[in-house]
Amino acid sequence: MAPSVIIIGASGTVGRPLVQEFLKNKIAFGRIAVLADPTKVSRFTDVQSQGVEVVVSSFLEANSYKGFDTVISLTGNTAMKLQPGIINAAIDGGVRHFYPSELGTDSYLAIGKRRYFRDKIATREHLRDRAHEVPGFAYTILMTGAFTEYVPSPFNNVDIENYTADSYGAPNALISVTALPDIVRYIVESVLLPLEQGKSCRELRVAGETLTWAALIETLGEAQGVKYNVTYLDPREAAEKEEAARVAGDTEAEMLWAGKMLFSTGVARLAGPLDNARFSFTPENAKETLQRLFG
Repeated sequence: MAPSVIIIGASGTVGRPLVQEFLKNKIAFGRIAVLADPTKVSRFTDVQSQGVEVVVSSFLEANSYKGFDTVISLTGNTAMKLQPGIINAAIDGGVRHFYPSELGTDSYLAIGKRRYFRDKIATREHLRDRAHEVPGFAYTILMTGAFTEYVPSPFNNVDIENYTADSYGAPNALISVTALPDIVRYIVESVLLPLEQGKSCRELRVAGETLTWAALIETLGEAQGVKYNVTYLDPREAAEKEEAARVAGDTEAEMLWAGKMLFSTGVARLAGPLDNARFSFTPENAKETLQRLFG
């Protein structure tokens, strides 16, 4: 039976291209839908005309998920803590396959204490517990490394106009990267991969490339035809600002500073063997993506 999929957070950076990728493969799916707040329905007029269903409801209501077997959650950093409630509602609505808002870095390397991963780890634990309680419920944790497109951004203190990078970390820190177009292909194809009988948790690790932070910045410079001036900063400085934001109750700033310690500290690499061979395509490497963006 063809999967019926509903997407949470479909209007965001990943959500928009993901919906388009599902549409490219719509013959393989029973239903493709997005869950939308009443104030955001207009954002989906274009895809609705192409056959995507728009479910106008709360993601904490079980009725939102009636008739769907698979949920893909793309909640952002500040809403990540709401996922256990979303999971409960989805299960009550009949969902039997859940994708948490994971992607990105491999949170098993986080050693639990890093703020950036706290809500993701709590979500994993909740999924594990619910899978033990609910026969037939399974979940997929898809890890892709960092989004290649996010490397040249203020989020990482990378200035593409002045060709500087102020990095909290070290030049030899490893980072796994994958391009956004490939990430959405991995998501769609993974939904069609059969789950292993008797296993409730499926982990998939895929990446375009793993390289050092210094090599990645050098590759960015080559794509732009320039050489970057890179300064390496002590991650403890960012950690202090993260803690100050936590004390002030500023969750957004707390997550921002926590994120600045990911890419150039080695936390953004994928641990263990990759599952690229299970998919039908070869992803772009870092050079190919950056040349596409800046070449």
